[in-house]
Formats: sequence, C-alpha cells, structure tokens
Amino acid sequence: MTAANGTATVAPAPAAGACAEVSAQVSAQVSAEDFARRGYVILRGVLDAPEVERARALCSGYLTGTGSQEMLTSDFLADDFLAGIVLRERVVRAAKELLGEDHPVLYPNCTARKNVYVPWHVDATFVGPTASYVWEPGFAHVQCGLYLQDNDPVGGGGIDVVRASHLMSFDGYGTTEAEFDIPARTVGESDLRERVDTRAGDVVMWNARLMHTSTTVLRDPGREKFGVFFSYARPHVRDNHRFLSQIAVDSMRTMNGVSRLIPRLAEIARMRYPESFPAWFAQGATDAGVRIPTL
Repeated sequence: MTAANGTATVAPAPAAGACAEVSAQVSAQVSAEDFARRGYVILRGVLDAPEVERARALCSGYLTGTGSQEMLTSDFLADDFLAGIVLRERVVRAAKELLGEDHPVLYPNCTARKNVYVPWHVDATFVGPTASYVWEPGFAHVQCGLYLQDNDPVGGGGIDVVRASHLMSFDGYGTTEAEFDIPARTVGESDLRERVDTRAGDVVMWNARLMHTSTTVLRDPGREKFGVFFSYARPHVRDNHRFLSQIAVDSMRTMNGVSRLIPRLAEIARMRYPESFPAWFAQGATDAGVRIPTL
C-alpha cells in the first residue's frame, strides 16, 4: 500500500479468523510520480530490527577510527551482507520503477559511512560547468541512503531536503560552480525544507539533483550515526561515462595549494567490471537485470 506522499506503508492486519501467514506486511511499491514531483521517496523496512543491528555491528567493525569515516567500495563488496542489500529484490524493483527501466545500472559507488555530517549541497558530480547534461530530459539518477538509526528531530540520524529542488536551477547548474550559502539561507530555511522521516532500516531514494543536508543534531543522540549509500541510473553510455569520469577527476582535490587523494574515489576510477567484483555479486546483478558500468 502506498501513501499519498509516496512512501510505502504497513498493510493492516487481516481480520480475525482470516488466513494470516503474517499480521502485517510492508509494501515494496514506491511512487514514480511522487519521486518526480517531490524529488524523493522512502522505501520502508528494507532491513528488519535484527538486520539493522547486524549492519550496525558490521559498520562499527569496519569503521574503527574516531570522527567521520567511509568504507572503500572493495571492502563494502567483500561483505556479503552489506553488499547484498544493494541487490535486494525490493530495492532493485523500486529503482526500476523510479527510473522507468527494466535494466538499470548500478554504479560501483557503494559505501558505508560513520558520523558523516554535511551542509546543504548537491553531490559534487551533479553541479558546475561540466554537469549541464544532468538537466537534459533523458537524465535520471537515483541516490539511495539506507540509514541504520531513526532520523530523530533532536538527535538527527538522516537527511533534510529542499522539496522539489531537483526542478530548480537557482545556483547555476551547468554554467558556474554551485554555491549553496544563499540557498541555505533562503529555500533551506523555508517551508520547502523537509526532514526526511526515515526509521532505522528504511532507504530514502532521492533525485541526484535534490539539494540536501544532514539533519541537524540538537542534542547528542548517544550513538554512532551509520548509513549505507549506493546509486542507480539509466543505461545511457554517455551519461555513465561522464559520471564515472567526474568521479576520477574528483579523486584528487586541491585546497589552499595542497592536493590530496580521496582513496574511495580513486579506487572507483580503477575498478573494472567484472574482475573487480566478487563473482557472486556479478552473478546477482545479472540475475536481477542490473548492469554495472566502469571506466
């Protein structure tokens, strides 16, 4: 059952005496219409409570340092449980529905993150003078974030978005480098700002052009923040090459005259399909009708 806001909802329990294999079920359906209008939808309950705890334990085991951290794609894919989430039938079916594609592409841009908090932004590969193609009618890209804690209005845990900002061009997409300070002070503080109401185990799927930020933490939640991230798109060779090429460019960043390599992005640029992927994952993608592009 799908609510008016495009999120999947819990079906009512069957009447007394009815044949009830389960008392309630979560629908895997999402609304492509709502995705197009609002810029995001929520896929409820992709992980159940024990799976959330398992995923949190795995992320904690991989990300052992202090502060914010993210997992290399190779480490992510090496874990059958974490990598398997990306190819779950419900997730793939939702991506196909939102993209209108029977054979979507899954980028090798898969990771898990701990305690990452970011200001208002659109992901770097979708802004600036090299990204005008993302405004072409045939372009579509679904970013996916699986959060392993509730997005609490006081303790945070997920993201806020500017509703329908994927339809705006207020900061020079395709013309100049995007600058988000002004939007953050205007639409980011307007009624268009929404806290995405995710609960532990939900996946929020948003249009790659959607302006978003980490939900503000007003009080220490007393727990680590974990999220699993990946993305699906349409099988357009030119757009896929542009996206992956931009990741390669972004793998070396220079600030104040100092250049540094971003290990996760550098690794993605080196990956080749299928040899850089576990055999089970490559076969699972084939079985699901999912293609994996690399440079």
